[in-house]
Amino acid sequence: MNRREKRIKKKELNILQEVINVIHQYFPELINKFEGLTDLRNQSYITYKMKVIFIVRLMGLMCEIKTMNELTRELNTEEAIKNIAQICGLELEEIPHCDTINDVFKNIKVEEIEEIRKYMIVRLIRSKMLDKYRIRDKYFHIVVDGTGLATSRKKYNKNCLVKNKIDKNGKEYQEYSTYVLEAKLVVGELVLSIGTEFVENEKEDVEKQDCEIKAFKRLAEKIKKEYPRLKIIIGADALYASKSVMDICKEKGWKYIIRFKEGSIPTLYNEFKIVVEENNESIKENYEYVTGLDYREEKINVIKHTDKKKGTEFVYITDLPISNKNIEETVRVGRKRWKIENEGFNIQKNGTFDIGHLYSKDSVAIKVHYLLIQITHIIRQLIEKGLKDIKELELKIKEISQTIKTTLISTITNLTVHRLVQLRFD
Repeated sequence: MNRREKRIKKKELNILQEVINVIHQYFPELINKFEGLTDLRNQSYITYKMKVIFIVRLMGLMCEIKTMNELTRELNTEEAIKNIAQICGLELEEIPHCDTINDVFKNIKVEEIEEIRKYMIVRLIRSKMLDKYRIRDKYFHIVVDGTGLATSRKKYNKNCLVKNKIDKNGKEYQEYSTYVLEAKLVVGELVLSIGTEFVENEKEDVEKQDCEIKAFKRLAEKIKKEYPRLKIIIGADALYASKSVMDICKEKGWKYIIRFKEGSIPTLYNEFKIVVEENNESIKENYEYVTGLDYREEKINVIKHTDKKKGTEFVYITDLPISNKNIEETVRVGRKRWKIENEGFNIQKNGTFDIGHLYSKDSVAIKVHYLLIQITHIIRQLIEKGLKDIKELELKIKEISQTIKTTLISTITNLTVHRLVQLRFD
């Protein structure tokens, strides 16, 4: 495709229309599910239906609008109002102000938003288009990791975690933060949120603060309850190389591939070094592995791969059967743990969504905003990585956002007519 053909194709491409096509085809009940959320507002004073509240926020995220005030300002056009009205299937004279959206979010049942995300993930799994990314033709790869969201020297709600810190002048202060543990379904180039657990204090005067490993136990319970028959391999960093995590995976019927460092389980690491020198079971260059090492009544397989080009060593523990036929694939799966940091947290923090921004100080509203970002990111990834036209035009993420925004706020588009979309993830 030459430059002129690209210009013509880009001009003809209506990404906003494609977003609605994808929602209509792959998540046909999404808008109705927003409307069906429990509404605790006084029904006598309601101006905007629940689906309007959520679609306005979702479309703002699609457009890479990063603050609530900007959302109100940017979508205040006749074209945006008419387009959003079409998406919602009703008449609108105005869109809700950002304060109205946050007031609603404070009283949402968080588990109902999680149910909407579950609906989307289940729809994608049942579509079979993700099956080719199963590990060993059986398991879905779920990577777990935590990240900090907002931080402040002022306490913005009672659930904040708190750390004692020292500034550059040597003065002590307390830092308050929101931290989240995420489980991402890694399938090809897609990194889809499948579970979320906030690491937070239940009350202000706790003796011992919540932590990531405690949150993992809660998160594992939720994932097993929501996807009881899903065959899963858990991927995680070296923090999770522990007997407690192994026990959780065993109890749930899951497999694991976990990054392993010398300080994680020193006795096991030292045993691996001794045994592998005498009996490396690998015949592959730059690979070493030992199977069946004993650790607290468990049989552990340890793998080591040396990337000589980068001068880096990667060591993993796993309960998957290991052989010379699958050692390379197993290491590739283990190394995909970085995707949750790069294509998950990094893009959401520094790219499209700015998850580190404090959209609200209310603990419930913070969770609703975060989960809606995860829902939006699922849709965005289907668009960015699955649509042939976008891939051929090599559009950047910011270009996609800007194109959606320009169409939404300046062009009335017939969004009630839908066409079939064929997504391809190569």
